Amino acid sequence: MTMIKVGIVGCGKQASRHITSLKRIPNIMPVLADIDAGIAQKMADQEECGFVEHPDALIGAGDISALVICTPTQTHVPLIKNSFAEGIHVFCEKPLSDDLQEIQDLKPIVDSSDLILQIGYIYRYVPAFEEGARLLRHQTINGESMVLGRPLTGYFRLGGRGSHQPWKHKVATGGGAINEMLVHMIDLATWYFGPLNHVESISNRLHLPERVIGGETHQVDAEDFILVRCSGKSGVEVYCQADLVTPAFTQYVEIQCQNGTFRGSIQPDSPSFIFVNNAAGGYNSGKTVLQYGQRNLLDIQMTSFVHSVLKNKKPDRNTIEDSLALTKIIDKIRKGTQ
Repeated sequence: MTMIKVGIVGCGKQASRHITSLKRIPNIMPVLADIDAGIAQKMADQEECGFVEHPDALIGAGDISALVICTPTQTHVPLIKNSFAEGIHVFCEKPLSDDLQEIQDLKPIVDSSDLILQIGYIYRYVPAFEEGARLLRHQTINGESMVLGRPLTGYFRLGGRGSHQPWKHKVATGGGAINEMLVHMIDLATWYFGPLNHVESISNRLHLPERVIGGETHQVDAEDFILVRCSGKSGVEVYCQADLVTPAFTQYVEIQCQNGTFRGSIQPDSPSFIFVNNAAGGYNSGKTVLQYGQRNLLDIQMTSFVHSVLKNKKPDRNTIEDSLALTKIIDKIRKGTQ
């Protein structure tokens, strides 16, 4: 079988992870590019893959089937447009854009093309969260889960310490807890209960205006703590909280319903379970622990993208429609509107 070249633009930490995942897929050859050619060449040497001198040269090379975008947020949409113009499928790290109008302008281009665009909201590939979506989104009648009953409240939490790259903490480069963290939880909440409405920002703060990154002190201005309240289908009250100040990574989702509880987490040491008062849908009454073992979510996500490309089949999640719905919510949070 002919080797398929997949370009990667932006040679930071995330690019290295995608290279590892791509190398596990047969007949895929990663090719790197960065605005700093030296960084791309260094990573290419380390990872034993190809590189070109500049992203424009990669996109215009004529032999790239798909592109993985790992660059700052404000560069995403221009890179996608350039790639689509060259007939290149695209996987783009989240968020697609923090500009609602930019996504709305991009959508007709994507809709009128046979090319694939998939956005990297990896939490939708967590097995526990997939089970939550099955129970709370797919197996429902009139907005009520056939297993858990009517949802009452939902809490979506994600916290980490940050300080990986300066741009991730600056407003001008699309950084902050909203873009880095909250988007994942809003995305899950929308997946389960969307469309979300009555959006209210309860707390939006910058606790740490100085960050030590790479041994240097940086003044930063993007928020590092955010707490949002909103409502979803059937009136469920939803809270989403994210921050870049938690010393040890923390993540979980907890949904309270009339007939029980769903709790899911990406962390193997954090319990995921279904508790039902009355047996339903294959779950016995009481607590059922959800155990899936260790899985490499980046591998799952990238395999899904490559499969969509090879089959020329639109992905079943993380589409531009999903990003548009998400960005409308984020836009409301930033503007403080309902």
